[in-house]
Amino acid sequence: MSLLFTVQQQHAWLVFDGAHVTRSDTRPRLPRAAMAIADFEGAVSSVLALEGSPAHAVALIERRLRSDGMVDGEAKVLIHKTRTVGAGYQTLFTAVPLDTWQQTFAWAEAQPDHCLLIPATSLLFSALKPGQAVVLQSGRQISVLALLKHGMLHRSSLAYSDDPDDLAMTAGALGEQIADDLARSEDNLEPLEVKWCPLLVPNPGAGQPWLDDSLREVFSARSGLAVSTVPVRRVLDNAGNEYRSGAAWMERIASTAIAVNPGSSRAAYLAEWALPWASAASLVFALVLGALGARWTLSAHEAGSRAEALGTQLGELETRITALNGKATMPEHFDQMLQFIERAQSLQQGIDPVAGMGLVREAAAGQVRILRVRMEEPMPAGAPGRAPDAPVVTEPTLRVDAVVDAAHGDAGMQIPTFVERLRRAGFEPVALDPQASATASRSAGGFFSYLLKRPSAIAPVPAAATGATP
Repeated sequence: MSLLFTVQQQHAWLVFDGAHVTRSDTRPRLPRAAMAIADFEGAVSSVLALEGSPAHAVALIERRLRSDGMVDGEAKVLIHKTRTVGAGYQTLFTAVPLDTWQQTFAWAEAQPDHCLLIPATSLLFSALKPGQAVVLQSGRQISVLALLKHGMLHRSSLAYSDDPDDLAMTAGALGEQIADDLARSEDNLEPLEVKWCPLLVPNPGAGQPWLDDSLREVFSARSGLAVSTVPVRRVLDNAGNEYRSGAAWMERIASTAIAVNPGSSRAAYLAEWALPWASAASLVFALVLGALGARWTLSAHEAGSRAEALGTQLGELETRITALNGKATMPEHFDQMLQFIERAQSLQQGIDPVAGMGLVREAAAGQVRILRVRMEEPMPAGAPGRAPDAPVVTEPTLRVDAVVDAAHGDAGMQIPTFVERLRRAGFEPVALDPQASATASRSAGGFFSYLLKRPSAIAPVPAAATGATP
């Protein structure tokens, strides 16, 4: 089964499944393994020239953005690339509002299958070599990233509307800015090879030029650069409308090396990607076994004689077993003993509260503060008082109510770090529905709740019953 490829376009999501595309105004629930390219709802991406040690780049970028009024509140700074320039360095970064970062990261990690999360700027940079540039046309936004011999250039503009005239004006202004940047640059690497990548462009109809071709010509004329289009293909939406898209080219240049997921998630995605190759290897192995089976058939007559001897021995054993059946009796109080053993097995498969609280306390160190830990009794489907979208609990589990410790840990990573530690401790954390309790309803203030289970403690809940996208 092929993997899904989804791209965030401003505040919408485009899900590509082969030659089919689906548009969603909310974060979609992906039915199988996927790769997600996120622009984090228009987060700030740029190139800054700094001095000092690159280890201090995050703090210097935050201070510069605050002084310029580019960010308001806490932000997560993603460093895509750092290049030494003279006595200083240039850094390519994306500054994401903390709330947007946490919501997008949690969405990717909460998917039912593996979901690789890749920043859009990292994807564009991975497609470049010195002397190359790429232009991404995504809805109303046009972004340019160039990798020169001794530096980097990044420009991005958002058109006023989807009107072709507004988009053409934006593409022309962006081309003039790039031409000015190259004229002021001391980098004399020529010519600059530029690629144009349209994310999704509707078919204009018979006899009409495609919008991405028109914008590419305007950009080329204003910048003075030769621009070529990346390989594109036709895709259809649910209504049968036809589009032209460079999503397949974007998917080919994406890799796990530029993803922001934890190492375990990236390794799981690689395993999913390698599954078709493993299936092919299994087929070859089956063919080899078939050839060996044909060879073993030649000595089947020897096995026949052995089977006759074994049949005689089995007949003697069956006679002795029949003679012993009359003497076999059940021990006294066998039913009570069986019930005791089944109950002990159920308790053993559950979670030890004392050991569980110790593991939760270790996982929370330096990241979150634990408000309450309590034992949750089994709640099978249809049990009285159970919410329709609550997980089906088949064995005793632990419920943890906690709050983010803003004074400790990496800002924006407290909850993901806490959850990752719980997984390494052997738990499978399940986030509770925000409507399930008064504590969870205050999650906007840093409060959150998780249900900690062992791998067999909770039965899967059908997607239709959840009622909401994580």
